Amino acid sequence: MGAWQAIATHGFADLSPPEAQHAILELPTNRANYVGMLKDLGDYPARSPIGQRLPTEAEIAALARAGGRWRGVVLLDDDAAARQAAGAFDRVYVLDPLYDTGAMLYAAWHDQFIRDEHSRRLAEQAAGLVRLAPLLNAGTAVLAPDHLPGSWNPRPGWRRPRPTDNARQVAGWWMRAAMVLLYWADRLQAVVCATSEDVVAPLRMAIGRGAQTQRVALGSAPPVEELVEWRRVHKVELTPAWTEMRHAARRRPTRCVGELAGRLEALPLDGMQDRDWELLLGETTLPEPAMLIRRVLVGQEPGRVPPLPRRRLRRRPLCLLASQRLADPAEDGPQPDA
Repeated sequence: MGAWQAIATHGFADLSPPEAQHAILELPTNRANYVGMLKDLGDYPARSPIGQRLPTEAEIAALARAGGRWRGVVLLDDDAAARQAAGAFDRVYVLDPLYDTGAMLYAAWHDQFIRDEHSRRLAEQAAGLVRLAPLLNAGTAVLAPDHLPGSWNPRPGWRRPRPTDNARQVAGWWMRAAMVLLYWADRLQAVVCATSEDVVAPLRMAIGRGAQTQRVALGSAPPVEELVEWRRVHKVELTPAWTEMRHAARRRPTRCVGELAGRLEALPLDGMQDRDWELLLGETTLPEPAMLIRRVLVGQEPGRVPPLPRRRLRRRPLCLLASQRLADPAEDGPQPDA
């Protein structure tokens, strides 16, 4: 059972995100219900809670088949990226941090008291899924594991640190998040879409200064609750545009950057542009991910000498990034007379 199925089965899918978060925070008061939800999230007993849950090649192949031809991949907690990607791409892969909940289930079985850290993490991540309920129910968004293979990851089983934790730990985590996005984009032939500066900066660092770049005047997508209907209304325009962009980006030639930017700008996104978007096409290699994350964790400059060895990708990484939110004149107050 997937994370969204588990949340729906336990009655949280029809709540608002704050209601779902509050309800899940109260769930530990009934240990049996709390453990039952963790079992469903972890697909127990089909899967053991002992050890790290790893996606199989069959699962990855199924994910590749589930997505449309023109695909984006986003982090669950990057709401703006998920909304924009649902307007710009045929399908959106959303990285699911609840994919591996074995440690939480094991702790719930064996600890005298349910850990507050675990219940809060569960509530926050479940609320994130509930925010995307219209897209998940319609199949526009597809969940993919928030996972790195061992060769990319210096810390198997690593959990997101608190914002107040050591700055190096936090920076290392966001570099890991950038690597997760790039890994799944490579495996699933998708485009990384991100707006949070926490992950945009590490993505730019990983892709390098040699990337081909192009500014994109991308209109703002409708709110999540309106996106499914918007996609239905504009299907005649969107379907051929997605097919053309998929064809242009298939082999990732340098010239595709300008072509894709033009096609993205032509999408029927009528909302006012609220972010500064840029399309980046990287090289066919990345700095060795595990070593890059380690450098950040120990506070070293990632690009210092000696340079890191490179890891070859299946295709050049393509990213649609929002570097900053555009200023809203209404928020700046009245302008002085000339």
